[in-house]
Amino acid sequence: MISLGIIEDDRSLRRNIEECISLVNDVKLSFSFNSMEAFLEQLNIFDEPFVVFIDLGLPGISGLEGISYIRKHWIDTHIVVITGNDDENVIFDCIQRGANGYLLKPFKIKDLFDNIEIIRNGGALITPQVALKLFNKIHKPQDSFVDLTSTLTARESDVVNELLKGLTYKEISFALGISSTTVNDHIKNVYIKLDVRSKSELLAKLLKR
Repeated sequence: MISLGIIEDDRSLRRNIEECISLVNDVKLSFSFNSMEAFLEQLNIFDEPFVVFIDLGLPGISGLEGISYIRKHWIDTHIVVITGNDDENVIFDCIQRGANGYLLKPFKIKDLFDNIEIIRNGGALITPQVALKLFNKIHKPQDSFVDLTSTLTARESDVVNELLKGLTYKEISFALGISSTTVNDHIKNVYIKLDVRSKSELLAKLLKR
């Protein structure tokens, strides 16, 4: 059973997500708010949820600021942005603040829950358009990027490339023709060499370069 929180001011979308949660056996609703202010007033009464879906265009405190609040309070929560904003600078800012996923509206609610399995398997929940923007940005030739990744082996670099596309460990294993255990070992080595603890930290560190 995984817990899920929602911070979304679109009442119709929020209700639709809530209704869908009630139909999924292994997912429960932890909280649902229409603003960051309402969420922050009751933040301390909730246990850390597995996933929080947050809209960027919230009234008052923005979803962008909200990511920082959530990440500061809950280290391991998967923060997934749901928005119609596909500006690459906004996407990068969200990731640098601690977001683990970025979904562009409109999307099908059913697809949203089908893809929770991606998060469970260690993947990033992002739309193809967002993945392309991130991939192109990260792979722009920059000396500092080369310096940062120069300590990685060729295979570790391959794993990083696939990881940043949003692939799960299993999918990386299939793409590179290696076992899931080997993928996990490579990722552990990458985290140690680049001094990060998660994929979101890795992505943020690369983007800052």
